[in-house]
Amino acid sequence: MEKTLARVIALGTFDGMHPGHRAVIRACVSLAREKNAEAMVYTFIENPKSLFGPKPLQLMTPEEKTAAILGLGVDRVENVHFTRTFADMQPEAFVDMLCRAYRPCAFVCGEDYSFGAGGRGTSGMLKSLAADRGAQTLIVPTVKVQTKVGNCDEKISSTLIREAILRGDEETASRLLKGEAL
Repeated sequence: MEKTLARVIALGTFDGMHPGHRAVIRACVSLAREKNAEAMVYTFIENPKSLFGPKPLQLMTPEEKTAAILGLGVDRVENVHFTRTFADMQPEAFVDMLCRAYRPCAFVCGEDYSFGAGGRGTSGMLKSLAADRGAQTLIVPTVKVQTKVGNCDEKISSTLIREAILRGDEETASRLLKGEAL
């Protein structure tokens, strides 16, 4: 079946390709297949936090990240340099730019996704802005892992993985990347 020019775009930093990242990308691919659209990931080469302070520990090279994303069935990856222009862009302008450039029929993001100047844009705001522009938004719930300490759920994040690596706890970092209980 031939693909239309429509795109389903997954948005995120995807800097560690942990289970939460994979859930967003798999949801993007699934929705794109349902809509006979191209599955695309729009991401930044650098971690946006690098522009505002010390550069976070890099969990994957840009090439490794792209290969991991494509390995999940994505048709196209847009790796963009995060610049001061992006940092200063208002959430509405960011969505407008994506809509003009890529004509998405849908966006996919995690529930804690933020974008735009000061991280002011939220997943809920994306849903509203996209709807105003004729696109759907699928918000993927946060992926959590069961912990032994306190017997509670912990949100899997690249920050948590980095912290484990920096304290020399490779086992915890590995378990988080796999989505295994701690």
